[in-house]
Amino acid sequence: MKRFLFCLFLLPATLMAQGLTQEEGEPNDKEPKFNWLPFGFFSESFGLGLGVGGIYSHTPQRDSAVLGAVTVGTSGSYNVALGGTQLQSKSFPRLFFYPVAVLARYFNQDLYVGSNNEGFEGQRAGANDSDPDNLIEATQWDNWIDLEFRYLLPLGHGRKEPLINTYTVKDGILQRGATGGSSWNPLESGRTFIIVKPAYRKQTLENDDLNVPLETLNVELALKWDNRDYPNNPSKGSYMRYGVQQDFSDEDDLGGWTALFAEGQQLFNFSPNREATQRVLALTYWTAYVPTWETDADGTVTKRPPQFEGATLGGLYRMRAYEGSRFHDKAAMYYSAEYRVIPRWQPLRNLSFLDWAEIRYWQFAIFGEMGQVAEEWSLSELHDDLRWSAGLSLRGMFYQAVCRLDFAYGEEGGRVVAMYGHPF
Repeated sequence: MKRFLFCLFLLPATLMAQGLTQEEGEPNDKEPKFNWLPFGFFSESFGLGLGVGGIYSHTPQRDSAVLGAVTVGTSGSYNVALGGTQLQSKSFPRLFFYPVAVLARYFNQDLYVGSNNEGFEGQRAGANDSDPDNLIEATQWDNWIDLEFRYLLPLGHGRKEPLINTYTVKDGILQRGATGGSSWNPLESGRTFIIVKPAYRKQTLENDDLNVPLETLNVELALKWDNRDYPNNPSKGSYMRYGVQQDFSDEDDLGGWTALFAEGQQLFNFSPNREATQRVLALTYWTAYVPTWETDADGTVTKRPPQFEGATLGGLYRMRAYEGSRFHDKAAMYYSAEYRVIPRWQPLRNLSFLDWAEIRYWQFAIFGEMGQVAEEWSLSELHDDLRWSAGLSLRGMFYQAVCRLDFAYGEEGGRVVAMYGHPF
């Protein structure tokens, strides 16, 4: 089923970076301030969707913020999101808290779940070679909460005060205050975090015949080294994150799964030229493995995560030309490359009726992606039938956050994705 899908989820992850952004020449005002952004879109699930998102900065602490969004559609679909960023512990100042909660209901959702679905006997939906029409269409409740704790280790740019860095930018491009990119040594450059993230998510479908996991209570333990100069709009440096997720749900056959993952990024900064103020090549990889995944002789899978966790591809960040969680299996591999350019010609800043949006720049990116899921973690199996996705992305910085509109095309058609933040 080939179709274009317009997705928008208004919870600006770019605002959740460790640090504060200060525009050069503007006063360093840390009084509580509220900014909001209305938006509209059309999708099969929402119909005509309208929403508003906002951020209340410098509250409840001087360097923290509260943010959220509400979206409703003519079909009856809706979501409500609320989060906090950079909430600092008074007793342990290196410990930061990033909570996120979402309550949502979506109509006409395409879900690649189930085995031996009608018309696709002997096939598991979501496998790498599964038919794109092997899906379930259902109304879906999707409620989840993440409680992420980050502990900043006294290494590199995290050794000394201030623990919350201030990035000085001009038109969205870093001028001073880099926290990475100066060395490959984590003892000298970048910020290193230990992350503990308890999470609960439950999807409820109006279809009782599916024997698939739709609920998880898990904890992620990860080590992250963010060696990028400016995480909101990086131009050089690198990024690495390695971790494990453990599920503690009480589903006898499906719960108790374990997932391992690793990801990395490298950025290459090219000199400005007559046409562009910034040119960056971003390369990334990501891999995941679910060692507990077991497949019985009749094709029944046990000790596996829901399709939205673990080794899964498709959606807002990885393989953007495909539906969310289009592919999921015991193992996954993913590669991506983006060439990002900020032109010198910036006409949006001259439009006075857009002053309320505080537009810093517009940017475009050309991207290509490759990925595959497989029944085992094997370099040969994970590279013998790579799926691909490619396209053009239009981006802009609003309220110090990057907004993007991705036009992606792959083997199963095209898709349009709207989201906050760079995909990597």
